[in-house]
Amino acid sequence: MGPQADWSPLARIEPLAPPELVSWLAEPGLLTARVRALCGERMRFRMLGPLRDATLPVELQSRLGVSDRRCLLRDIEFRCNDDRIVYAQTVLPDSTLCRYPWLRELGDSPIGETLRRAGQPLEREPLEYAALPAGSDLALAALGTRSADPGADSDPDRGALWARRAVYRLGGEPILVQEVFLPALLRVQPGN
Repeated sequence: MGPQADWSPLARIEPLAPPELVSWLAEPGLLTARVRALCGERMRFRMLGPLRDATLPVELQSRLGVSDRRCLLRDIEFRCNDDRIVYAQTVLPDSTLCRYPWLRELGDSPIGETLRRAGQPLEREPLEYAALPAGSDLALAALGTRSADPGADSDPDRGALWARRAVYRLGGEPILVQEVFLPALLRVQPGN
């Protein structure tokens, strides 16, 4: 397991984040709608392979308030034409999947939109933000380099990857959604 991100409120990381990225980090609505507004017909949303069985790290067990040791990970990307601009990972603890087995069948449906249509009480806890350490599991997944070689991701010109995450409670059961804003996002915005 790589270095862990230091998740905190927006006010703490806002002075450190690129100014042109702050509105994306602070976006109060669904990220899917914001990407659609930016890209229009050029937007592509897709799952990056099947759901992956994984160990639920102790830090996430604590954050989610579960004792589950296993989870499923769902990796997706948003593209604007050929530019991969956002990577998102949904963490589905086993206990949540037991109660809502249909979550295993999300396919290419955006998670936020699907949860809002689920017909169950849905709450979103306050967003948390981080500059991801280069070797963190989430940064490696976002860059598509799940390599065990610690130097595999070392691009000194890359800079920090900025991310946000939120815990959704569907009928009280936790689902974690982590979104990583990739460098190409800043290039495809108007004026860049």
